[in-house]
Amino acid sequence: MKTWGDVFGLGDQELVSELADVISLENALAATRLTLLAEIDRRGLAMKLGHSSVTRWYAKSIRITDGSAARQNALGYWLFDHPTVLDALADGRIHAAHAAAIAEGYDVVLVADPTLDRDRRDGIVAELLDTAMRSTAGQVTSRAQALAHAAADDARARHAKAEKQRREQEQQERERHDQERRRDDAATATGRLPDPEPPAPEPVPPTPAPRPVSENPDLNRFDLHLLANGRFQFGGDIDRLLAEKLLTALSQLTAPRPGPGGERDPRSASKRRADALDQILDRHLRGSTRGSAGGSRASVHLIVPLRDLLSHGGSKQSDSGATDSVDTGSVSKSFSNGGDSNGSHPDGVARGDIAARQDAAENDGDGAGQKSVPKPGDADWPFHLDWTGPISRFLAELVTCDADLTPVIVDHHGVPLALGRTTRLASDDQRIALTIRDTCCVMCGRPAQWCQAHHIRFWEHGGPTDIDNLALVCGECHRLVHHGDWQLIMGDDGHPYAIPPESVDPRQEPLPSYHRRKQRAA
Repeated sequence: MKTWGDVFGLGDQELVSELADVISLENALAATRLTLLAEIDRRGLAMKLGHSSVTRWYAKSIRITDGSAARQNALGYWLFDHPTVLDALADGRIHAAHAAAIAEGYDVVLVADPTLDRDRRDGIVAELLDTAMRSTAGQVTSRAQALAHAAADDARARHAKAEKQRREQEQQERERHDQERRRDDAATATGRLPDPEPPAPEPVPPTPAPRPVSENPDLNRFDLHLLANGRFQFGGDIDRLLAEKLLTALSQLTAPRPGPGGERDPRSASKRRADALDQILDRHLRGSTRGSAGGSRASVHLIVPLRDLLSHGGSKQSDSGATDSVDTGSVSKSFSNGGDSNGSHPDGVARGDIAARQDAAENDGDGAGQKSVPKPGDADWPFHLDWTGPISRFLAELVTCDADLTPVIVDHHGVPLALGRTTRLASDDQRIALTIRDTCCVMCGRPAQWCQAHHIRFWEHGGPTDIDNLALVCGECHRLVHHGDWQLIMGDDGHPYAIPPESVDPRQEPLPSYHRRKQRAA
């Protein structure tokens, strides 16, 4: 294999040839990778690999998202069913983005007209493949959209023709029945019995007309992506009715607002739409359609260490930080149970405590008697939203300014005190405590909202519904514990640990809760 030094010694033509060879090899490897992944899934090797699904195993193995792994697996299956595209990828005539665009475009055309026969479907694949070998993946998508429009138009034309024929047949059938009725009436008048009528054919019910591509909700897409700078980018493709609803909801909130002196609103139209969406979501989450006072406020849980609560009768400030979580975007927040001569923040946080923490953070915890203060990105950083992760202290203060605050007492390990129950299912309060302690699925890291409260010692084996016998696990990991070889135990520190099967780790070393592990760099 060539090293970086070899590259600088190549001639101009050799450089070009080497790059072409690498691209061809890259495409061939992509074809092999996708087919191998699909075959592993087809054989059902997930349980042997110690995971609930092959896509989950693949995502964790190469450190990609579950969604990306699922898309690659689906593409591998699709290529297996369409060998012409697979061969083109393996031969280097197209690359992986082309193959994905062909598969997605093919699905779009089928949604536009599900009645296409096999020959027409093969023709669509061939046309998209031909486009891919001459153009970019984006142009393949554009061509697929044009084919989808044409397919929908053809489907509506066929439907209109079929409906016309159906109505003509119904009219002919009515006329035939009228003629037979008149003939029978005449026969009855002459005293002759009418001939028995043959059974009438079952009427063909009308079928709904195919929807135009612009009005087909089955084609709707909405995506939200995390950017490198911590912001989110969203986009999608929606039908006309949904667009009408969105524009109607935004219209009254996107008008320019003059300043106090009548000056022009400096916001762009795009910024006004973003602000309007923010207002709509606030109104929805508060349970008010008109944005009036009241409704459901954010629920913030202030975490108070028990030692701070008991020390000196709660008369002095504590050096320990506490966290909180907000149900509709749970936020963690620094907290002091003491007063401050400078007055208290409206949400119950002493301003002096915040200032002291800020000073300590700026000094990196140096100085006598100062402890190291966590920073954004650290595992113990206290300010978190449920879905989007760590946030700044200033945003935490903003969210908690108008919130329902609930104290949660935790031990010296940060574990909420047990809330034992005689029932099998965890209560709402227990789920709050579990979310504070576990943050996410303790095995794979899926959001807490997608998780179930698992009894570490099974309920049927006498396990109580107490915090120290419960752990948050997603549905897939829950099945691995009950039906696979994974185990969960409660550590001496009050946090759950996962023990993998021997097929995953021959030493079966306990793994800390997902959010407490040191993740490898991707």
